[in-house]
Amino acid sequence: MINTPKHLAYTLKVDLKEIYSIIQDIDKFYTEVIILKKDKKGLPIIDKKGKPKSRTLNPSHNRLKVIQKRIQKNILLNLHLPDYAYGAVKGRDNVDNANKHKGKKFKFTTDLRNFFPSISNARVFKMFRSYNFSPEVSRLLTQLTTYKGRLPQGSPSSSTIANLVFVKTGKNLDSFAKEQSITFTSFIDDLTFSSPNDFKSMTDEILEMVKKDGFKISHNKTNYSRAPLVTGIHPMNNSLRLPETFDAKLNSESISPETKKGLLLYRNKVDKINRKKQSPLKKKKKARA
Repeated sequence: MINTPKHLAYTLKVDLKEIYSIIQDIDKFYTEVIILKKDKKGLPIIDKKGKPKSRTLNPSHNRLKVIQKRIQKNILLNLHLPDYAYGAVKGRDNVDNANKHKGKKFKFTTDLRNFFPSISNARVFKMFRSYNFSPEVSRLLTQLTTYKGRLPQGSPSSSTIANLVFVKTGKNLDSFAKEQSITFTSFIDDLTFSSPNDFKSMTDEILEMVKKDGFKISHNKTNYSRAPLVTGIHPMNNSLRLPETFDAKLNSESISPETKKGLLLYRNKVDKINRKKQSPLKKKKKARA
């Protein structure tokens, strides 16, 4: 593990003096972008005070962004994430996440409210220490990846750090779920639980486990149902189904060729997963034909 600032600088392929210089003047390397939250119809969501709800992003730029990308590639991606994690994990995506819940009759979904801002620099430091980085290196990594005492949304390393900070809570949820024959997955701030058996009576206990560790729940995004959207896809009994809005978006004349190509690749992956689960009986019938 990385135990000295010099070793950290070597790993990141940067001069140690530059690391200290960037940390000293960190405000220069972030911008603030405010995005209005919108409903399914594309209209602004208004809060109880009559003001539009918004999300603040703090993307990094210039040399800090370069260094954060190296932290992501050379350090964070080498740290193990549990099997339940699907968001911002190499080789996994939202389709794979939804596929884990296919064939389960009962599903429970919830969302961690203000997930990134709720992760303090103290939590990030504690996470690095838990992976045996020295206190000095953990402090430098925390200073390079947090902003104004919080984890900034929109920076290259933030999603993976959020996953790593959540590991303690996630492992507790995963252990509880396995004991109850429930499938659990996370996709950054989206948590999904499913089972062939009705487990509604356990949902309050699940939420308490999350809140006990200092995370907040989006109650308007908390749903116990037989057919909810799981990271943008309906996991059915024997297949995955894209939402009705997908085809409308795909056939829209306003989308660019690049976007259309991406949507087609996305649909192809869903179709491929559905074909893989085709029953042996159907395969035999096709072979005879």
